[in-house]
Amino acid sequence: MVKLVWPNFAKPNHMKHFNILKAILALAITAAVLLLLDLENRESEKKKEFFQIAIYKIASRMVLDETENGVLDALAERGYVDGKNCAIKKYCAEGDMPTGNMIAQTIVNGNYDIVVSVSTPALQTMANANKEGKVKHVFCAVTDPFISGVGITGSAPDQHPPHLVGIGTFQPVERAFDTAREMYPALKKVGVVWCTSEVCSEACVILARKKCKELGIELVEMSVESSTQILETAMSLTMRGVEALWLGGDNVVEAGIDQLINAAARAKIPLFTNNPYKVYGNVIFGVGAKYYDVGKTAGTMAVDVLEGKSTSEIGTENVVPNYITVNPEALKNMEPKWDISKFQ
Repeated sequence: MVKLVWPNFAKPNHMKHFNILKAILALAITAAVLLLLDLENRESEKKKEFFQIAIYKIASRMVLDETENGVLDALAERGYVDGKNCAIKKYCAEGDMPTGNMIAQTIVNGNYDIVVSVSTPALQTMANANKEGKVKHVFCAVTDPFISGVGITGSAPDQHPPHLVGIGTFQPVERAFDTAREMYPALKKVGVVWCTSEVCSEACVILARKKCKELGIELVEMSVESSTQILETAMSLTMRGVEALWLGGDNVVEAGIDQLINAAARAKIPLFTNNPYKVYGNVIFGVGAKYYDVGKTAGTMAVDVLEGKSTSEIGTENVVPNYITVNPEALKNMEPKWDISKFQ
């Protein structure tokens, strides 16, 4: 028979040893509980299947709509479908900046995992509301992110705020003027209406000035503050003898493109643009980016970030999948005729 002998805790040494054992046991239990909790947290983060995603564009225009469609398709291709394993909320300011600011605040306070902004103004309003980095932010359809005033100082991965990544899409301004000169070698004078409050528009005009100087073309500029001034301003340009009108990356003026087309039609001159999606009337061609592909690139980046890719690995690239659309119908209301045969 085995005889059990219990320690005599009445003795001082035995009591001291017992207290030490109790302390060690308590520490071990606490450590085990904390380890299990941490493991559960890490596993739940790893297995998180439902994300809150916001897509915010500044206006409903074909370029921005195509970009948004590309974002949505990229998400779907990676398995992120609204109502299935994520909630995707689409926001649009319809060109109104106060509304855009309110949308940005709503997104910041809405417990979103990520927001994809579409256009330069959407990037700016979203970044301004999200300075503390409460929401991860991917931007796209932005002419020049480096001059947008949101803290992006260069293309390297360490030259942007940690919560903010994306792609630039600088409109191919130089190609637009090269194409116009090819179509009409005698071209000497081009007019542009642009909004001075739009940094993306200013960036395009600065590049156009340089290109026109190289080509020996006079660039006649007139500015507007809102879309209601476009027709009158464009007609003033046509009365100054411009042989064509040009529209670069300008959200305000592009929203009123029909007024530019009207002015060009009255003067029987062409309008050429950096938007290949709105080519009708007297718009002879549009050369720009295929914005659906731009959106897909941004959507893929958003999924990578959602799934754990560090933003410190992502730089800011210029993504411009070139796309040109030519409009033969414009030739019917133009003097003189431009030669578009090489581009059809």
